[in-house]
Amino acid sequence: MDSLNRRMSVLGIVILAGIMVLSGCASRKYVRNQVSTLEPAIQEASNGVKENAERIDAVDRRAQQGLTAAGAADTKATEAQQAAQAANTAAQAAQRQADTANQAVQQVNTRIGTIETRLSNVNDNYTPTETQTVTFKVNSSTLSDQGKQTLDRIAMQVAGQRTGYMIELQGFTDNTGSENYNINLSQRRAESVLRYLVTKNIPLFRVSIVGLGEDNPVAPNNTRQGRDQNRRVEVKLLRAAGAGTTN
Repeated sequence: MDSLNRRMSVLGIVILAGIMVLSGCASRKYVRNQVSTLEPAIQEASNGVKENAERIDAVDRRAQQGLTAAGAADTKATEAQQAAQAANTAAQAAQRQADTANQAVQQVNTRIGTIETRLSNVNDNYTPTETQTVTFKVNSSTLSDQGKQTLDRIAMQVAGQRTGYMIELQGFTDNTGSENYNINLSQRRAESVLRYLVTKNIPLFRVSIVGLGEDNPVAPNNTRQGRDQNRRVEVKLLRAAGAGTTN
């Protein structure tokens, strides 16, 4: 800035001198000669002004770039803070879900413990006391009236009892049809007996069922009468040792 002022002062003096010379001389040639000697100084002063202006522009651009960079950094800092807050919120939600899951696991464990305690108190020394047979028509799992009467008698024997007995159901078929079909059919027959016993207030957990297909025939399958006998569900009543007939 001091250099610029000095140059401007020189320029002013030169101009003033030129005016004085012009006012005191009548010769145009002399004036032109004097002015031409001043042109280098004028050009130098002009160049100095231009250079200073360029320096000022460069400084201004750097300052503007610095302000822009500072604004971008502030924006990124704000975004990072928002992301951190979102992550913290998600972590808190995950912790709440984990706490809920832990509570559910504890509840399940408590229930399992209760069931295991009950099972440990069950006397598993059961003895078959009676076996009844319910027969079915060909390709059918529907109970007949005679079959329902048989199941009614079994239900009456354990009516009012809450402990001390189990009922075992084994379903069978004749040898007609494929093995897979007969397994499924024997299972459906056992399930039909189970559903009926449940309607007679037999607890579901006291009944076990299995479908065995054409295994263990009780009569030859080469006769009609034999096949009729093999299409059956065997109902076994088992009682715990020392259990009475009523509770």
